[in-house]
Amino acid sequence: MERPDVENIPGDLDRFLGNFFSSSGWRSEIKYDPAEDRLYLDVRLANPKLSADDRFFSLVEYFARAQDSVLRQRAGMPLQCRVYSKDGSDLTGTLHSRGSSYLDDNARGSGMRRRLLFLSFRRRFIARVLPGALLWAFVFVFLVGVVGVRLDVVLIAAVVALAVQTLLIWSTAGRRR
Repeated sequence: MERPDVENIPGDLDRFLGNFFSSSGWRSEIKYDPAEDRLYLDVRLANPKLSADDRFFSLVEYFARAQDSVLRQRAGMPLQCRVYSKDGSDLTGTLHSRGSSYLDDNARGSGMRRRLLFLSFRRRFIARVLPGALLWAFVFVFLVGVVGVRLDVVLIAAVVALAVQTLLIWSTAGRRR
């Protein structure tokens, strides 16, 4: 059976977890054990706070289960995820107990989904929306307070600027396809 390209799995995990947590909190790598014909996804925690965060373990467990399922179907090769703390102690049992408890229990899982949704929203808001809003607020205050431009003129200019920005984004997105 043809062996799948598994080199991208750590990068995929990093991008997936990066939507929720700072990527400086862990490091992941893929390893192959030819004796067992098994892949291992090793996650090494750099941030000790993550070892106490059930949300992190649930996301890693979710990702590992999905990748294991795909690899078993396509190549008949199992994937096992292992997690290690900063000091090297094995947290794999914790991963399976905490992560599975949220993924397999619908009552607890719905609460976890809400917490993860809020965590993702908060991270994206702080990284993408808040800087732009602060920049617009600074421009408004500067133009009205310092330069002395009337507020209605500044608002019209802002609407025109947003329309131009929307058109530019729309036109560049059309070219990428």
